[in-house]
Amino acid sequence: MAFPVQSSAAPTSGPMLCGGCGRRVCDRFVLFAAGHMWHEACLRCSLCQCELQAHPSLYCRDGRIYCQQDYCRFHTFFFF
Repeated sequence: MAFPVQSSAAPTSGPMLCGGCGRRVCDRFVLFAAGHMWHEACLRCSLCQCELQAHPSLYCRDGRIYCQQDYCRFHTFFFF
């Protein structure tokens, strides 16, 4: 089961490494999603590669991050 993960600014101490590129995040405000810090440009959907910093929510499943549209398209199961 996957749950929506809200991205937000999160203060922390120590070196912050981007969950996308692995480089140090030095920005005053950072995005925190799916247990990682992110540069704005690195937080992207695993399928369509759209930038997710402006989206109200994103979804994480099996270690991959998705926009709502792609998550619903590829991970929604219908039971009849």
